Amino acid sequence: MKSRRQLYLLIPAAVLITACSATPPQYVMEPDYDYIQRVEASSKHSTQSAKIYWVNPPMKRQPVTENKQD
Repeated sequence: MKSRRQLYLLIPAAVLITACSATPPQYVMEPDYDYIQRVEASSKHSTQSAKIYWVNPPMKRQPVTENKQD
């Protein structure tokens, strides 16, 4: 009886996982160039000059544009 209960829980979980992996991404991650430009511009005008190195640049979500050509 215990194995049947586990099977009832396992099947919907497997269906959910395969459904989530089949959906296309709704967005792409791109560097936030506006924010990067503002930070670098403010460091140039600061009284204490600092050289900025972006190890992990700030990212923002951009919606995927689908260009379907038939």
